[in-house]
Amino acid sequence: MTRRKYLMMIVGLMLFVVSSALLQSCSDDDDEYYYDVNVPNAIVSIASNGNGHPILVLNDSTQLYPVNLRSELYGGKRMRAFVSLRQPKDSELSDGIYADGLKNVYVNWIDTIRTKEMAPDQGLKNDSVYGNDPLEIVDDWTTCVEDGFLTIRFRTLFGNGKTHILNLVKGPADNEVVVHQNANGDVRGTMGDGVIAFSLEKLGLQPGTTHQLTVKWNSFSGMKSHTFTYRVPKRD
Repeated sequence: MTRRKYLMMIVGLMLFVVSSALLQSCSDDDDEYYYDVNVPNAIVSIASNGNGHPILVLNDSTQLYPVNLRSELYGGKRMRAFVSLRQPKDSELSDGIYADGLKNVYVNWIDTIRTKEMAPDQGLKNDSVYGNDPLEIVDDWTTCVEDGFLTIRFRTLFGNGKTHILNLVKGPADNEVVVHQNANGDVRGTMGDGVIAFSLEKLGLQPGTTHQLTVKWNSFSGMKSHTFTYRVPKRD
């Protein structure tokens, strides 16, 4: 059963403040899911099947077919999003709008996550160009590497309403990236959470290969790192 924890509201660069915890239960009799429709139960990549119909990529091995969406989303641009999903009812499949071989889902709502390309590596100037203000990367279901994207939930200080700018830059070692934050002087206040996604395409790794990707960041207690398994997707 998918873990579901928090709904977050966007602040600045699609920055989310944690709102509420989400609990889920399911019936053993009919395998239906009971959930609060107002909170997300998955993070996906928005894609297209090439015929004008959206596809939602749940992870490296699972693609979802939204039976109630009939046209491309956001101009076909590939980006990360929070979604609220459920299993479609038989009546919602009666018009033939479904896909064989994919998991059919009904989308209650979808809300995009700020999705960025990696920033150019400026070498020793990275801190001065992209900032080095501290943040924490939260270890929960919203922090993941899927479908060629690094999606992170981060925690930092918010106080004066300035926009916080985050960038992802190639690190000095192979398969290493560094998260930089420029808080624009907003370095006091209360802790708040945000979610942002970065495309890893500019790492230039061979499609279909698997790598250990190390993510580094300047935390409130010094430099930290975490290593993810990164399966480079094959794009059609």
